[in-house]
Amino acid sequence: MYHHDTIASLATPAKESALGLIRVSGQSCLLLCNKIFGIPSPTPRKSNLGNYVSTNNEHIDQVIFVYYPDGKSFTGEEMIEITFHGNVIIANKILDDLIRRNCRLAEPGEYTKRAFLNGKIDLTQAESIAEIITAKSDAQLKVANKKLSGSLGKVLEKIQDNTLEIQSQLEASIDFPEDDISEPDYSELINKLTDLIQRLDDLIRNHSLENKISNAIKVTLIGPPNAGKSSLFNKLLSEDRSIVSDLPGTTRDYVSKEILLNGYLVELIDTAGIRESSDKIEMLGIENTRRNINDSDITFMVIDVSAPYPVDFINQIMNEYPRNNFILVKNKTDLNSSTKISDPIFEGTTINTSIYSDAGTEEIKEEVNKFIKENIEDDLSDQIVVNKRQFQFLNECKIHFSEALQTMTAGKNEEIILLELKLGLEFLNLIVGTKTNEDMLDKLFNSFCIGK
Repeated sequence: MYHHDTIASLATPAKESALGLIRVSGQSCLLLCNKIFGIPSPTPRKSNLGNYVSTNNEHIDQVIFVYYPDGKSFTGEEMIEITFHGNVIIANKILDDLIRRNCRLAEPGEYTKRAFLNGKIDLTQAESIAEIITAKSDAQLKVANKKLSGSLGKVLEKIQDNTLEIQSQLEASIDFPEDDISEPDYSELINKLTDLIQRLDDLIRNHSLENKISNAIKVTLIGPPNAGKSSLFNKLLSEDRSIVSDLPGTTRDYVSKEILLNGYLVELIDTAGIRESSDKIEMLGIENTRRNINDSDITFMVIDVSAPYPVDFINQIMNEYPRNNFILVKNKTDLNSSTKISDPIFEGTTINTSIYSDAGTEEIKEEVNKFIKENIEDDLSDQIVVNKRQFQFLNECKIHFSEALQTMTAGKNEEIILLELKLGLEFLNLIVGTKTNEDMLDKLFNSFCIGK
């Protein structure tokens, strides 16, 4: 069990609120319950009402505190959680008093680090806590919660166990050649190791899903000048985010904002109208529009139905970006249409919109939801998504396991096979924290917030 000095910190934002929370962890917690609240043996994990009395006998606040005994807390140590009235002055007074009582302020991530060092969680679960705190969408939260439950750790533990089984069979034939131990069945070992590499491959491929849920889905509005892109952009956001004007070329650069749509992060982008121009600033904006089209997951081409059908514009865009996901938005449907039967017909999905009614806006959102479901949501079902650090170590492990498999297939050189399996296992150990180093832990946990 890892024991260290007693630490304390604010676990809620340092600002005015209804309630605030201070966490204390370490071997002095039971003694602090007696000295601060006058309760020498509080009932574990039960809320207690008490007065926080400082070392100079000042009644700081009436609080609720909960005592957790050694081994039964988040950190695995004695802990106290103190809930006080959410005033920063009160928080500072309590922290100052705890420091006078030989506590020290916790470092970022130190509570989670102690939980890991005390065996309460593995390293994959520790990382998932940071991912939960920083999640910006329901999708990220779902993935992080799955890892917090230990899903990744269990998969890796199974791979570790299976690898050790292969090692034990090879080592037995090396260490005890004089004993009556049958030669290992190499065809069976090859099948087992091939299966382990396949499981590593599955996890490695799932890293691409992290980029899908971490980065916002890019939805871009493009079109000729005065097609009503900015008005539609504002309508989709339900706020006046982009400047609207009758003058062509008003939007000189792109404007963007992130929104949550059905639990996924979406970046909506309003762009400069594409046209020939001698204005250098406007042309820079148009170049940004073209870059946004390249980066976009879905591109809505907005046209003004009260103006002549922009044949050249649509053909130009479709020819330049043939692989993009384009949807045609016929805007300003409240006005008289100039579109004629003889006008070319866009072969993809078409949506009619007007900023003066609800027409089209829900259909636009539904198209985005459709993209999410087809490209992201289905992929996330029952999948364990690994982060960048885990991805790198899984790749290293796969390299060594593949070397072992190649040697095993070519011949019986058990020493080299065992060495490669051992090296691969070391990288798995670094992922779950079975074998790690202090520098790596410091770097990882310093990225956490204080109080966690």
